[in-house]
Order: sequence, then structure tokens, then C-alpha cells
Amino acid sequence: MKKGSKVMVSLLLLVSTSILAQVQPKDQEDIDTAQVQDTLNEPYKNMIYYPEQLKHFFTSLRELSQGERKKVNIVHIGDSHIQADFFSGKVRNLIQEQFGNGGLGFTFPYQLARTNSNNFVRYSSNSDWENRRNIYPVNGAKVGLSGIALSSSTKDAVIKVDLRESKFAFTRVKLFTPTDELTYRVGTTDRELNLTNTTVAKTSSHKIKAGESLSGIAQKYNTTVAHLKQLNKLKSTAIQAGKTLVIPTKEVERPQLATSVFHPVNYNKQKTFVSFDFPSTTAQFYLYAVAQNESNDLNGLVLENDQPGIVYHTIGVNGARYSDYNKYPLFFEQLEGLEADLIILSLGTNEAFDKIDGASFRKEINRFLMEVKTRNPQTSILVTSPPPSYFSKGKPNTIASTLANEIIINGIEQNYAIWDMYYNLGGTLGLPYLIDEQMLSKDLVHYTIKGYEYTGTLFFEGLMKVYQNYFSTETTQTNESI
Repeated sequence: MKKGSKVMVSLLLLVSTSILAQVQPKDQEDIDTAQVQDTLNEPYKNMIYYPEQLKHFFTSLRELSQGERKKVNIVHIGDSHIQADFFSGKVRNLIQEQFGNGGLGFTFPYQLARTNSNNFVRYSSNSDWENRRNIYPVNGAKVGLSGIALSSSTKDAVIKVDLRESKFAFTRVKLFTPTDELTYRVGTTDRELNLTNTTVAKTSSHKIKAGESLSGIAQKYNTTVAHLKQLNKLKSTAIQAGKTLVIPTKEVERPQLATSVFHPVNYNKQKTFVSFDFPSTTAQFYLYAVAQNESNDLNGLVLENDQPGIVYHTIGVNGARYSDYNKYPLFFEQLEGLEADLIILSLGTNEAFDKIDGASFRKEINRFLMEVKTRNPQTSILVTSPPPSYFSKGKPNTIASTLANEIIINGIEQNYAIWDMYYNLGGTLGLPYLIDEQMLSKDLVHYTIKGYEYTGTLFFEGLMKVYQNYFSTETTQTNESI
């Protein structure tokens, strides 16, 4: 490392730990929150370290503003702080207000995987779905871009996709699956379809013989007279020889849904996904299986419109670490398909709770970065440190501070920018303030909606500040050289 770089690292570490360098009170309840706020107003507050690493992204933003390009893709990857999409959702909202709404971006049927998500899209299906998160040991599950494997053994599986936010209406859907085959088609329909994953009882028939009674037939098939009357729409128990009765069985079957009800959307295959283009803006469509495989797998969707602007993709998995994403090559292969101009990495909280050592943490970050850079050499990368939290009530998570410093040190050699979320939210001494302002949730690890939106606003403001300074500084330096 060059001497100048060492000096810069020392300065940044001094800045990022300045809060912790203050006199530590014996009891967290004795902290003066006004003192914390004064500290947060110092000149180094909300800065982006190594902004020169964001040159590609900043150039892309400027070209978008000048009408020289149509889309800028941001991909925000993380853990539970990102899966719910409150923090990243606030950033999406703010940056799209300034640079245009190019589409919602990446979305995944979290509801079918029985876990939480944002409220922008609703998914329903006629099938049961198996899921496996990347946090579990590898077992052959086809975990890709979403960080969660989703599969169904129902050969005629259908997923209904309903947009709940009209501002994200789309004209293009990009479909990511683990195979190069066309596993699903995208279609629309004019019919009202009732998609449920419930089953119905199979039935058989019985031809009535002379002398038989309804009660005797019910006893023979282990059912009730009332059930037979209901199933056959009988008003009395009187029956006639030669007629046929519908008989219930213990077997069940799933109602069949014919694919002929759908109007297929035109598609073309790309390197890592299949693109479906709608003739006009829409807010609803269906995915229906066409491959008749033993298992139909899905890794996620991208929703885009035909307007210039930002497409803000979010990928989050509850409990995830860098090492969990590193388990699955398919994740990195499909990540290339998002054509990211900026990748934001917001991980580290779960590593802090694992009390990982600095060397192991850097190893996993660098392994992740190597995979990303190999496939996306032009993409700018920005890493955020983990936010402040508690190990338990009254016991702050001090490992998060250590990992924040590891991220800063590592940034010089690995060529990424950094936003120190830990420091910008007050570090250890800021925790009582976050509680007082109702920004930290009851589990003392996650944040409330207010807290995540505050964090998102702070991040956006820091990013825009360095974006504006970047070109003004570049212009000044050019003029000085002339």
C-alpha cells in the first residue's frame, strides 16, 4: 500500500470512530442524545469514501440526465434490512423522482416462499411451492439471483402477478430461471381466473340397482346420506334403479387450468434470461409452465417500462451473509443479466452477530467482489457498513464497528466506494437516540419504517452530494490544468 493511501486510511478510521473515542458513559441510559446530534453534525458527516470509484455510475447518471441513454440500473443486495425494501425502497423513490422512473426492477414471489417482501407486487398460484434460502447448507437447490430457490412439482403451475403500485406499470418482463429452456411463458387473459392451491375430492360413479337404498349405498362407500344428497342435488332420499349416482372418494386432485385461456406474449431469449415484451403498458400477467418438467424452478423477474430513468433492483435474504451468496455460482451468473451500473452491498449485520474476525470477513467480501468484477468489469460498487444494533438489551453490537473499519480499509485495494452507515447513524452512542426517536425496532436489531426511511434519505443525500461534487471538481481541475 502506498504511503499516501496509508495516511488516508488512518484519517478515515479516525473519522469513522470519532464517536466511539468520546468518553464512554457507564450506562447507556446516561447518554446525552444532544451530544450525539452535535457529533453527527461535524464536517465529515454523511460522506462517501473513495467517490472516484463511482465514475462509471456518475457518468451514466449524467448521460441519462442529458438524454444520451435511456436506463441506469442500480442493484441493491443485502440481508433482512433489504428484503423488506423499506431502506432501499426510500432510495428508489428519491432517485427516481430526480432521474426518472425506469421501472420497479427485480421482484420475486416472496409470498409463495412464505416470507416477507415489499407491497408493490402481489403473487398468487394454483400450486404449492418449495423454497430454500441461501443461508442453509448447500443441498442441490437451484438458488440464483433472488438468493432463494423456488420450485414446484405441479406440471401445470400458474403464477398470477398483480402490480399494486400503478407508477410501476410495465411493458417488459425479464424472466430468470436456472435453465436455458423456456420453462414458463408469460400471458394475459380476459377471463376471471380463480387461482388457488387447494385440492378437490375425486369422485366415482355408482349405477343404482333394484332394491338399493340411499342409506345402503352411503354405508357401502363409507359416506353419509347427506353428502350423497348434496353431491347429487337430491331433494329426498328416493332413488330410482338404473340411474347413476356420483360417489365421493378419499382421493383428491388439483383443478386443471388449460393454458389455452392465455394470450401468449412475444419473447426472445437473452444470455441469462428470457425477455417478454407487451404491446402496451400493463399491470397484470400470468406465468404458466410449458416445459412439463418434474420440477419447475423460478429465480425472479424484472419489471421495466419504456420510459427513460432509473431501474432500482433489490435483492435481500433474511439472515444472509456474504458467504451465503458466495455458495451459489448461479447467483453471479444471473446478476450479470441486470446490467448494473451501480451495485450497492448492504451486508454485515449477520456477520457481526456471528462475531466473525476481520480477516475472515475480508476474505468473504473479496470473494464476492471477484465474482462480480469478473462478470461486470465496468460496474461501480458501493459498500455500506452494517447499521448500529444491540446484541441484547443494554449490550451494543460493537463488532459492527470493527466490520465498518474493515470495510473502509479494504476499499482502497478492492476499488469500491463506501458509505459508513454505522457512523452516520451514530454508532454505539447513537443507539439511545434511535430508540427515543422510534427508529429502532423492538428486537433492537432491525429498524422501524421510520428508521429505514431516515437511513434511505441520508444515503441518497450523501450519494447525490458526491455526485454533484464529482463533476464540479473535475471541471475545476480541467480549468486549472489549462
